[in-house]
Amino acid sequence: MLTTLHINNFAIVKHLELDLQSGMTAFTGETGAGKSIMIDALMLALGGRGDTAVIRPGEEKCDISATFTIDIPSQPSEWLIANEVDLNDGILILRRIITKEGRSKSFINGQPFSLQKVKELSEMLVHIHGQHEHQTLLNHTTHRFQLDAFANHHDLLENVQTLYKTHQSTKQKIQAINESDSQKDKLALLAFQIKELSELTLSEDELPSLNIEHQQLHHANDYLTHTQSLLNIIHEQDDFNISLALHQCIQTLQSLPSENADIQSALELCNTALIHLEEAKDNITHFASRITLSPERLSQVESRLSLLHKMARKYQCEPQALYEKLASLQQDYDTIKQSSLTLQSLIASLELTKTEYDKAALMLRQSRVEAATRLSKLITEGIQPLGMPHGYLTIDISPLDTMQAHGQDKIEYKVCTNPGMMPDTLSKVVSGGELSRISLAIQIITAERASTPTLLFDEVDVGIGGNTATLVGQMLKTLGERLQVFCVTHQPQVAAHAHHQFKVAKQSAENSTFSEVVALVNDGRQEEIARMLGSLSAQSLLHAKELLQACHA
Repeated sequence: MLTTLHINNFAIVKHLELDLQSGMTAFTGETGAGKSIMIDALMLALGGRGDTAVIRPGEEKCDISATFTIDIPSQPSEWLIANEVDLNDGILILRRIITKEGRSKSFINGQPFSLQKVKELSEMLVHIHGQHEHQTLLNHTTHRFQLDAFANHHDLLENVQTLYKTHQSTKQKIQAINESDSQKDKLALLAFQIKELSELTLSEDELPSLNIEHQQLHHANDYLTHTQSLLNIIHEQDDFNISLALHQCIQTLQSLPSENADIQSALELCNTALIHLEEAKDNITHFASRITLSPERLSQVESRLSLLHKMARKYQCEPQALYEKLASLQQDYDTIKQSSLTLQSLIASLELTKTEYDKAALMLRQSRVEAATRLSKLITEGIQPLGMPHGYLTIDISPLDTMQAHGQDKIEYKVCTNPGMMPDTLSKVVSGGELSRISLAIQIITAERASTPTLLFDEVDVGIGGNTATLVGQMLKTLGERLQVFCVTHQPQVAAHAHHQFKVAKQSAENSTFSEVVALVNDGRQEEIARMLGSLSAQSLLHAKELLQACHA
C-alpha cells in the first residue's frame, strides 16, 4: 500500500509530505483548492506524462516520491527481482524529477528506469478511477475490457491473442509469396539463364588467363623479333656483344694491382654483372621459347573473349563476374524452389492455427457468457440502490464474422432504467447522471476483484447526493476494509464514511499561492463535514457529528 507521498515544487504545492494509512481516506476541500493535486503528483510518480508546466513558478525542478510497502512474495516483488532491484525489506520508492530544462528522470528504489518500466510496475500498485471514466462506457471496447477483467480468464485471452498473432503472421508470409512475381515463370527464366551460363563452363580465373594468352598470341611476331635482338646484343653478335665486353673488362682489371681496394671492388662488380647478364639471357630465352605463332589459337581465344563480353553485357555485369552471377542465379532458383515447398507448409499451418484459434475463441466465449451472468447481476444490484430501483443491466455477447486478437465476440452493455421497457444500448437509454452512477457501480464492483492493493477514486461521485451518496460512501468504506482506498470527494455523506480524512486548502501569502493538506480528526473533521453540508452553523455541526457517528457506529 501507499504509505508516504512527498511532493516538492509541484503546481501550487511548495512542500508536502503525506503519511497515509490503510482503509478508506477522503480528500475534501473547497472547489479550486487543489484536491486533485495529490492525484496528479502521484500519477507523475507512477510514470504519467508531465512537462515543465507542472513545476511551481520560480523553481528549478519538481521532485515527487511515493513510498509503498509491498508483500513478499507478490506480483510487484517478483517484478523487482526480475529487474534486479533491491527489495529493501518490502519498501518500494518511486521517484520522479522534472527540471526546468525539460529533463525527466525516474527512479525505482534509487535505480534509474524508463517511464515505460515505471508504468509497468505501477500498474501492479495503484489503479486510478477518474471522474470522466463513465464516458468510456459508451465504447464497446470498455465493456469487453471490464468483463474480461471480472472473469479473470487471462490465460484464455492470452492463448487467443497468441494464436491470432501466429495466424496473422503466417497469413502475411503466404501473401508475400503469392504477391511476388509469378513463381512458375520466374523459375523457368532462372533455369534458362543457369543453363546458358553453365554451358560456358566458367571458371573463376579463366578471364585473366585468356587476356594474358591473347596478348602473347596477338604480339607474337614483335615479341620474337625483340627477344632475338636482345639475345644478339647480350651474347650472339660476333663483332660486339655485352658479354664479350664484360670479359674484356675483367681481363683488363686483372692486370691491375689486385691489392688496390678500388680495383678489387670494380672486379667484383664486373663479375657480378656478368652473372646477372647470364641470368637475364636465360630468362629472355625462356620467354622466347613459350611464344608460339598460332593464328588458329588466336582466333579461338578472341572468339572466347568475345563470347564472354557478350554474355556479360546481357547479364549486366563485368566479364570477370559471370562466374559469381551463375552462383547467384542458382541461389535464387533454389530459394524460390524452396519457397514453393514453404508455401505448402504455411498453408497447412494456417489451417491448423485457424482450427486451434476457433477452439480457443469458443472457450473464451463460454467463459465470458458465464462471467457476464454474474457481472450483470452484480451491476444490477449495484445500480438499483443508486436511484434506479427498477433498473437492470444485461451483457449481450454476439459473434463476430472476423478473427480478432481479443476473440470473436462483440460485448455490449444494455440497460433498462424504467419498468416495462426493453433493455437497450447505454447511449439510447440513460441520462448523464444515470451513466455516472452505472459507471460508479461498475468501478466499485470491478475494484473488489482488483489485484492492485491501492485504489484511487477521483470525484467519481459527481452528480449524486442524498441517500445515493450515503450508499456510495458505504460501498467505498467496505471496499477500504480489504484494500487501500483514496477518494477525492465533494459529498459529505461519502467523506463521513472514510476511516481517515484530509482537508485541502489554498493559501496566499507574500504574492504567492500554495496548497496545504491537513489531516483532520475529531472537531476538525466535524467542522469540515459541516462545511460540506452547507455552513458552520450549530445545526450543521450537529448534523455533521450525527453523520460521523452513524457512519462509524
